[in-house]
Parts: sequence; C-alpha cells; structure tokens
Amino acid sequence: MSKGGQDVRKLIAMGASTGGPAAVASILRKLPLLDACAVVIAQHLPETFTGSFAERLDRESAWSVCEARDGMAVEAGRCYVAPGGRRTEIVLDGDELRCAVRPPEPTDIYLPSIDALFASVARLPRVRAIGVLLTGMGRDGVDGLRAIRESGGFAMAEAAETAVVDGMPRRAREAGWVDEIVPLGAIAARLADLCQVGR
Repeated sequence: MSKGGQDVRKLIAMGASTGGPAAVASILRKLPLLDACAVVIAQHLPETFTGSFAERLDRESAWSVCEARDGMAVEAGRCYVAPGGRRTEIVLDGDELRCAVRPPEPTDIYLPSIDALFASVARLPRVRAIGVLLTGMGRDGVDGLRAIRESGGFAMAEAAETAVVDGMPRRAREAGWVDEIVPLGAIAARLADLCQVGR
C-alpha cells in the first residue's frame, strides 16, 4: 500500500538517453500529481549522477522524487529514478510494489537498462502500465516498450521533431510498437489524461 493507504493502480515508466535529463525534467515539471499513480525513470547516467538528478527533479516538480534503492516500496505520488550502473526492476512483493536494484546482467549494454525496467513493469498484475520512450541513441527501451504494449499497457514515443536524438523513439515507431507519438511539450498533458480515474 502507498502513503495514505492508496494502491498504485497506474505506473508511468519513462526511459531516456542523450538529451534525456532536460526532457524528463520538462515533463515532470508539468505533470500534476495523479491519483493512484507512481512514476519510474531509467535515464542513462553514470552512478555518480543519478542521485543528484533525482534531487533536481524533486526540487523542480510536484512529485516526491528519490533515487531507487533495493527493497524500497513504490508508492502513489512518488517518482523513482533508477540508479546508474545498476539494473532496476519493479516487482510485486506480496501486495506491495517494490524496487529491485541489482548488479547488471551480461546482456545489459546500457545502464540503467530501460528494457529491463519497462519489461518488469509490463509483468505487474493489476497495474496499468504506461511506457514513454524519449530521446536517445541506440535501441534500449524498444523491446521493453513492446512488452508494455503487448501486456495491455500504453506505449508512447517522443515525436522526431522534439527529440534531441531520434534513435530510440524512431526504432520503436518503425517497429510498430507505439500507440501514440507525442511531441515533448504535450507529453505531460497526455499522461495526465491517460491517468485520469476510469481511463
């Protein structure tokens, strides 16, 4: 259960690489606190930078933001930044959602792994997953976005015209694993709409 006894029924998972810190910050600044919703972020950054990134997001947004720690409960109204150099997943522990922060696996090319985070969110029962793949080179997050879509969640990719590097979102769009393509400035409003009660 989350603070206030409210279950997390919606989970927004954002993934980004090059150009991502500014993009993520711009979304979170505009994103209102949402009923029964939590946010998890995998931003490609070295482990010495993800803590300060979380602190910056906490200062600049309405969300309570922290760097994820192993075993930490995932609560509504909170945002969790995956630590650099590690693999972070969201798992079900009894009736609670928790962060599982582990050493990287040999297949993890980029850290934190967007694919690993997205795929873990896709596996959660009774939680509506919304995946958002933002600016970045390579293809991390593409398979994870597919997993979210195929599990019944909603898959969103940043539009080419606003992405600093249109690599990851372009690959997801070309693969046909995206429900909606949204320019950066409109993502927060679209997420708020998707997370409204009953949606």
